[in-house]
Amino acid sequence: MTRQDIRRALAKVGETQAFITAAQFAEVMGIKTVNHAKRAFLSGLECVDGKYYFIPDVAAELISRRVIEEDT
Repeated sequence: MTRQDIRRALAKVGETQAFITAAQFAEVMGIKTVNHAKRAFLSGLECVDGKYYFIPDVAAELISRRVIEEDT
């Protein structure tokens, strides 16, 4: 899975928007609790109005976590 694949998947939820909410992200990831998704994946990312996350940033974060996990 590439960063572009992740961006496309997240953009589908946001209907090709540049931003995604934590609730939409949790839905895509299959996480039941939005707060868990925020703590686990979105906590270090900048957001607009405390709600909207830039999809390329989210994709980059997921890719960087995958690379770290593969190295261990």
